[in-house]
Amino acid sequence: MIKTAVIFCGGYGKRLGAITKKIPKPMVMVAGKPFLEHLLIQLKENKIKKVFLLVGYKKNKIINYFKDGRKFGLKIEYSYNPPAYETGFRLNCIKNKISEDFLILYCDNYCPINLSKNYFFFKKKKSILTFSIVKKKYGNIYLSKDNNVKYFSTRSIKNKYVEIGYIIVKKSFLKNLNSDNIKLNKYFVKKKINKKIHGLKIFNSYLSISEKKRLDETRKFFKKKNFVLIDRDGVLNIKNPDYRYIRKVHELKMNKKIISILKKFPKITYICITNQAGIATKEIKQHNLNKIHLNMKMELKKNGIKLKQFFVSKHHYNSNNFNRKPNPGNFLNAANKYKILLDKTFYIGDDLRDVIASYNANTKCIFVGNKKKLKLNKNKYLKNTLLANLEKSLYLKTFSDY
Repeated sequence: MIKTAVIFCGGYGKRLGAITKKIPKPMVMVAGKPFLEHLLIQLKENKIKKVFLLVGYKKNKIINYFKDGRKFGLKIEYSYNPPAYETGFRLNCIKNKISEDFLILYCDNYCPINLSKNYFFFKKKKSILTFSIVKKKYGNIYLSKDNNVKYFSTRSIKNKYVEIGYIIVKKSFLKNLNSDNIKLNKYFVKKKINKKIHGLKIFNSYLSISEKKRLDETRKFFKKKNFVLIDRDGVLNIKNPDYRYIRKVHELKMNKKIISILKKFPKITYICITNQAGIATKEIKQHNLNKIHLNMKMELKKNGIKLKQFFVSKHHYNSNNFNRKPNPGNFLNAANKYKILLDKTFYIGDDLRDVIASYNANTKCIFVGNKKKLKLNKNKYLKNTLLANLEKSLYLKTFSDY
């Protein structure tokens, strides 16, 4: 597993205008914390132990706040170069201090990730570099069907992806660096490196503080919200053994055991993400589904439980539609609509598909189904998606910062 991270923190942050006249960009406040602190919290949650901060502009503002990192459960080392020095030069200055594969981040980007998943992909592909990539109209990354990356120095409409940081780097890559004052991406286009780069598509919205408009949007996502995602059949209600799908309200039986736990945490609001293939098979009529959901919301409300919305996949059970679990589409739809950071919340489910969907959405999962039937042997990293205790997790969610 990756234990070391490097964060580039040395630039002027000029696009933020007056905001960075007195403070460096990583220290811009978001939800009561410097943005860099949010990145360090994320790294700690993903089992990172050591972080190199490559500082420059107004470095003392960063060093005096984070010190040796002990306060944040991390070991932090600093490397200073004046702001005019480029990222390739900065990384070269610490290459002899890095003894293992590592992660590179930019100090102005944040994206919900599951580092275990990214590392599993990195090892499987035998990469020298694994980029986290997102779609962009004008990109500089071409992605092949087998996830090989061709990196270009300039952007073009022909290339549909860009990388956002969260780069997993093989230690041997460092041998290619020299003392030239060049950007790190100048090394990516070299043939012997370009052939060993892979890209992992990130479907989550990524956030940035690089300019004022994006900073404002990022602050909305980090604003405290007590949203928790939850499955329907087998969690909110008990599955009816006589029917494949609940077709009418009178077939509905609410799950008193789960409700007795949820009602202890009235500050939490739930969003239900559910597959209802009965619509596609015509075993359920839409107006009956609407009545079932209205009835469920009313029953939950009686118990002081707020259910904001149902996100429903009506696609056939043989469909691989992006919104049908175990695909993450409806998780992302909910996150975008309500501005939720998926790595700061979790999903309550009772099926292996729920665990896989959570994994695919880069969120956690509380499994409340039959644990004997939960087989995770095919992908050991799925285990890192699971949280152990529903009641404890709801308590922590109620009183956490997010």
